[in-house]
Amino acid sequence: MLTATALSKEQGSRQLFQNVSLQLSSGRRIALVGSNGVGKTTLIEILLGGQDPDSGTVHRPVDLSIGYLPQDLEEELVGSAVQVTLQGASHIVSIEKRLAELQEDLTKSHEADQGQLLEEYGNLQSRFEQLGGYAIEAEAQRILAGLGFDQEQMDRDARELSGGWRMRVALARLLLSEPDILILDEPTNGLDPIERRAMLGRLTTLAKDHGKTIFVSTHVLPDVQAICDRVIVLAQGRVQLAGTIETLTKPPQPEHHLAGSGPLKQLATKLSERGLPARVEANETESIISLVSPKPENIRDVWSAAAEVGVSIRSLAPATRPLEKIFIDTLRRSEQHHNQHNTTQGDR
Repeated sequence: MLTATALSKEQGSRQLFQNVSLQLSSGRRIALVGSNGVGKTTLIEILLGGQDPDSGTVHRPVDLSIGYLPQDLEEELVGSAVQVTLQGASHIVSIEKRLAELQEDLTKSHEADQGQLLEEYGNLQSRFEQLGGYAIEAEAQRILAGLGFDQEQMDRDARELSGGWRMRVALARLLLSEPDILILDEPTNGLDPIERRAMLGRLTTLAKDHGKTIFVSTHVLPDVQAICDRVIVLAQGRVQLAGTIETLTKPPQPEHHLAGSGPLKQLATKLSERGLPARVEANETESIISLVSPKPENIRDVWSAAAEVGVSIRSLAPATRPLEKIFIDTLRRSEQHHNQHNTTQGDR
């Protein structure tokens, strides 16, 4: 478990963030959401130990392994896609290399020296088998295939691949290393739609099917809902909102959304007259009716009212608040509060 407590950081005279706390427990999938420039990457670097906070603490157990995929790959990936991926199992590859050296030494050594060489070879071979060394290349290929690589692409020099495909190779290398925590900084940044879909598909599988602990920094909200189950919104130097996506997207009171065709305003009025407060709202694609969630015995009233006014109901389901609206509303409130605070300070 990685725990950060009351972290604060300034950049020059600017307060990037203050009093930020979070806990990366096993199996959690947390998104750090915020606009560009709020300090998301700096916070990640503090979690990794690359920077020190001005105040606050980070607790990282000694045996905790962290895999980090940066927003921009500055290193050059040398070798084929498979060879680069195998770097994630460098401890196994180094044993394999040493076994090959020992085999060569055994063919050249004198009989008196072979006992010690054979003992080392036997110990290393046993360790190699325990770590799954004989299957490691097949596992690297399986991970690459899950990220959309065919055999030809696996064998290509990684330097010949596009930026999006190189990012996938870097992710494959991380996954082969099997870290306790996977930290991703804007993982779909700069990817085309096909590359983004492949990346999200693999990360979603890791998150939901394999229970991997993931911490994602992003400003792309569809990425959040695809990968994570918790969200932290950072704005104006503070955590403005934090919680599970399921909790945050629930309306303040239970509501249903009714989608259909016909005179929705008349239906909303009739439902309200029957004790089911309702209103017409516009979502991204159409107008819908939001109504207080009807009790089971009132469902028939909804359908009968729709029939009376000539509305054809396509769906009637529990409502959720779009994460994008929650994020925008949170940013708007934090900005208003920030401006009011500055105005108050200026009046003193």
